[in-house]
Amino acid sequence: MHPLLRKWQVWVWIIFVAFALLLVFNIIPVNKGLGIGPGKGVDYGLDFAGGVEIQLRLEQPVDSQTMAIEKGIIENRLNSLGLKDIPVRPWGDQYLLIQIAGASPEETDKIIQVLRQQAFFEMRIDGALAMQGDELSVDLSPSGMAVEKKPGGFGWIVVVKNSKEGACRFGEVGTGKLNRPVDLFIDRPRNTTILLSQGKYAILSNMTSTSASDSFYYGGTAVDVITNRSSIPLVIYSADENKTLQELLSLRERGFVSVILAGGEDEISDYFRNTLEENALSTERRPQANVSYDGWIRDMVGLKSSPRLAYDPQGKCQYSNQITGYSYTLQEAMDEVKATQVLLTSGNLPVKLEVASESTTPPTLGVKFLQYSALTGFIALITVGLIIFLRYRNWKVSLPIMLTDISEVLIVLGFAAILNWDIDLASVAGIIAAVGTGVNDQIIITDEILTGKKEVKKFFSVGEQVRRAFSIIFTAAATIVAAMLPILSIGAGMLKGFAFTTIMGVLVGIIITRPGYAKVIEYVLKGKE
Repeated sequence: MHPLLRKWQVWVWIIFVAFALLLVFNIIPVNKGLGIGPGKGVDYGLDFAGGVEIQLRLEQPVDSQTMAIEKGIIENRLNSLGLKDIPVRPWGDQYLLIQIAGASPEETDKIIQVLRQQAFFEMRIDGALAMQGDELSVDLSPSGMAVEKKPGGFGWIVVVKNSKEGACRFGEVGTGKLNRPVDLFIDRPRNTTILLSQGKYAILSNMTSTSASDSFYYGGTAVDVITNRSSIPLVIYSADENKTLQELLSLRERGFVSVILAGGEDEISDYFRNTLEENALSTERRPQANVSYDGWIRDMVGLKSSPRLAYDPQGKCQYSNQITGYSYTLQEAMDEVKATQVLLTSGNLPVKLEVASESTTPPTLGVKFLQYSALTGFIALITVGLIIFLRYRNWKVSLPIMLTDISEVLIVLGFAAILNWDIDLASVAGIIAAVGTGVNDQIIITDEILTGKKEVKKFFSVGEQVRRAFSIIFTAAATIVAAMLPILSIGAGMLKGFAFTTIMGVLVGIIITRPGYAKVIEYVLKGKE
């Protein structure tokens, strides 16, 4: 066995590089659907994948609590339309940043439209409209919520103020409905029919719950949730397509001009979908995919929550309501309060906002950025190797340094892949900065070992020389990490990417590659273990 392979530091280095290669090439499939190849396991930001960055400006500066509410409302809107996993980042006290990598022009237009419009909030009791978004306001002050200890957990309260019209309608609709679910909707499909296959209808019409506390079914079936409580007509897709078409056309004459195809192509054919569109019916396909039946129905009808009516208003106008709930832990209770505030304000933002700016990077341009970045990195690596060679006049020294730099880049990309961190231009800058500090560290280690070889200056053993070098390296690394942590915690967008890759590169260096490099260069220069 080669002497270097007896060093555990070298084995750690080799194992991490091998694992990083499997992640970056997507052989370990962390990025499904992209196949196998160079860099296909890495998630790229909009700089490289193309996409759009949208800056939202609030009409006035706000505190952190109101900013959190605004952020939650925007995320809730995007998620309610199937636009999931879109990051919304606060920036200062008056701005929100949204970055969507790989977004098509159609998706970008849809997102802009969602951000510019108010979400439509409805409160319904047994299908009847009790209140809507512009008729209520949520008290966001500390007195507008409460969390108190209860036996076995925590009870929570959110206070809602109602306008006169909403207060009186709620009093009428809620009369005699004690303990019935109060269904809260955001963007409930209006003027829309749901088209369901016979198989799915058979399942949903028999799906209910025996639990008395279940406010989703409340003694009814899943079909009841759609037709009665959501007030959305349901049509069964039968083998006689002409009969189904006539039912939908009849509903169209009553104003139901849109159709949700509740199923995949194997359940409701694309041919029939084309027929509907030829007959002036707009369509949207909503397959179940991998979600539960409950979750699928909630997404289709926009149902967000169903707290129970805790009192009988007896026909009286209710100018103030309390939304109540129960959680097992204090943190869960606080999370429920925030989620409920977000839900009830989704039709009425606490502070109005506007789209301040929008910048788009075409995917083709992003690919060019990626190619140029890779080329720049390669040139930088060759340049560093040449300078190191000119310094030491020994390729046996410059080659390990270059291999160390390459391995650090691969390991950082491997960690980014497994953490689903988007790599953008700022992240590349962070990697370059980390590699630059790595070269400095390797020069320190190399010079300490070379100093130890000179008899006139050999006051310390080689091991002591290396330990001296590492004391300098660890101090420098701690300084860099300490400088980057505040940027990582409070920075936005590109600052976070730069800080993340810089910290990751520094930690990879001092924990994984520097110890291995020290053993390699010691062997090369000393000619022994």
